[in-house]
Amino acid sequence: MQYRRLLSLGALCAALAGGCASAPPPTGFLRDYSKLQKVEEGKLRYIAPKLKDYSHFMVDPVEMRTQKEVLKPEQRAEVANYMREAFEKVLLTGGCHVAAKPGVGVARVRLAITEVNQTKWYLNLHPATKVTGEGMGGAAMEGEVVDSVTGEQLAAVIQVKHASQFRLNMFSTINDVKNVIDQWAEAAGERLKELRAAK
Repeated sequence: MQYRRLLSLGALCAALAGGCASAPPPTGFLRDYSKLQKVEEGKLRYIAPKLKDYSHFMVDPVEMRTQKEVLKPEQRAEVANYMREAFEKVLLTGGCHVAAKPGVGVARVRLAITEVNQTKWYLNLHPATKVTGEGMGGAAMEGEVVDSVTGEQLAAVIQVKHASQFRLNMFSTINDVKNVIDQWAEAAGERLKELRAAK
């Protein structure tokens, strides 16, 4: 079973244009990677049409699957809590209800931060590296929405994002990661709005 899973993850990487360099490699966090499709550089996504029928969501505690040496334990907890709260806020702002427990008609949101990159400000002194984002802090994540009762996958995403601001001053890993989380949450909110408008 594990061997088949590894084969499917490898096949996913090979099938993507440009290989896995443009998006973070799958980590095994998602229940299913087979439906993911590239939607833009650094982002793979799947959304089932029936997701628009859900208005109640519960957001699981965010998993931190990053290198332990990048963030201290208290920082990992802070980032995980920040991400969970950001997505709960997006759901509430979008007119959805945040549920406390599973149930019929309730979707479960599962999120994991899989990588954190610290800014190397000296790499951004050159115009070419500033354009490519090399040296810019950021993060990668995997997430999915599943039916809280049946476990059916309703949506999934893996993506990497650089921090939006170019800094020459002292870099804060926490602030840069929060900046990226805000971008992810905002994008998720826009997509949710589009889905609900199509009902």
